[in-house]
Amino acid sequence: MKEFKISWLLISGFAGIVLGTIFANCMEHMNPSALAVFAIDQYSVTGWLLQGRGEFSLYLLRQRGGQFLGMLLLGFLCNSILLVFALTLFGGFVWGLVLSLETMRMGIHGLLLAVSCFLPQCICYILAIWIFLVGKEQLRQGQGMSAGGIAKCVLLPLCITMLGVALEIWVSPELVQWVLRY
Repeated sequence: MKEFKISWLLISGFAGIVLGTIFANCMEHMNPSALAVFAIDQYSVTGWLLQGRGEFSLYLLRQRGGQFLGMLLLGFLCNSILLVFALTLFGGFVWGLVLSLETMRMGIHGLLLAVSCFLPQCICYILAIWIFLVGKEQLRQGQGMSAGGIAKCVLLPLCITMLGVALEIWVSPELVQWVLRY
């Protein structure tokens, strides 16, 4: 049964990638100037990030903090399986969109740039969501609210999300700068 669920999860992510790629290509033909909103101008952005990390840190803490709280609220209110499929579809869409745009803009170098924009922080964010959903299901099946269960369901994902924010502040701009040099 788990293999069946994982295959559906992979199909959902792949469908999102295909939809994001189709969206980027359609927008390229219909209204190319609208894609500038989605394109990553890493040449100027990473230079700014390396100089103004304090402002960027506060911005990311507000953004990711709000997203984390929204995810907790949505996670506790929604069915976990549907939420995972929706997140996988949306994540695939964003990944396909950015990958297509950067590849159209810079060729194979854009592919490397797009990958470097998502790593390493995305690993932490995905892990935090997974741990939250597993902890939520364990709380639901256990029918009891223990301090350890709540800590595993909320505090551990919060700590992993904060690690992702730290990686996004300190490692990701350096990685993008490194990719842009070569």
